[in-house]
Amino acid sequence: MSSSNNVRAEFSSAFRRNREAYQQHENAKTELKKLMPDDAKEAIGHGIHARRSKSGAVTIDLLRTEDSYAPVQ
Repeated sequence: MSSSNNVRAEFSSAFRRNREAYQQHENAKTELKKLMPDDAKEAIGHGIHARRSKSGAVTIDLLRTEDSYAPVQ
């Protein structure tokens, strides 16, 4: 029982510590998706790569450090 309580305490602590960062991350992702032009298939810049699927969903990925200055395609 005590081991279970320790694990629960650890995960609860991590959840509380990271909650604000998670909310900022989700908000930034939402806003970045809104900024992508409707007719764009992909956008690259500022360390991220955004891609639009055939269904219209936008996926955002981090670029590797050496790719972060790649030209916009």
